[in-house]
Amino acid sequence: MDIPLQHISERMLKAMQRPSGKHTRELLRKLRERIPGLVLRTTFITGFPGESAEDHAEMVEFMTEMGFERAGVFAYSPEDGTPAAVMPDQIPDEIKEARRDQLMMLVQRAQRRFAREQVGRTLEVVIDGPGEGGFGSVGRTRADCPDIDCVVHLPQTFPEGAYVDAKVFDVLAL
Repeated sequence: MDIPLQHISERMLKAMQRPSGKHTRELLRKLRERIPGLVLRTTFITGFPGESAEDHAEMVEFMTEMGFERAGVFAYSPEDGTPAAVMPDQIPDEIKEARRDQLMMLVQRAQRRFAREQVGRTLEVVIDGPGEGGFGSVGRTRADCPDIDCVVHLPQTFPEGAYVDAKVFDVLAL
């Protein structure tokens, strides 16, 4: 399930003109409880004008708690003509990038955990094309977007677009 959250701090969500984070937290907890095997995907923006160290720390805590299996984290960049581009308290690029990198480390940690949990399971995989380095095909699961997320390497060659059941034997470095 893909839910683009952008942030979790109430102060930042208000500045971004996004819905409250309280409802989001409750919804995500309910989804996790009620849907076995749920894979959550989201996107976050860090370094939005006015984002404090406390706002960022709240996002770190939230991401650690939720353990999103898939997420993108982007450093805010001003777009001409948007209200945020002229807001006060623009965050320096080096701080935005450091915050983004910290959050991406959390995402990668959650991805590694999730990948290790798949070992021994059989997953449906759509074939994206021929493999490399001794693999016959490369594909992805329903949880993975092409060219963005994790891939599944298969020893056999399958036609592009085919759906196959693949047993996971190992996890390569993420």
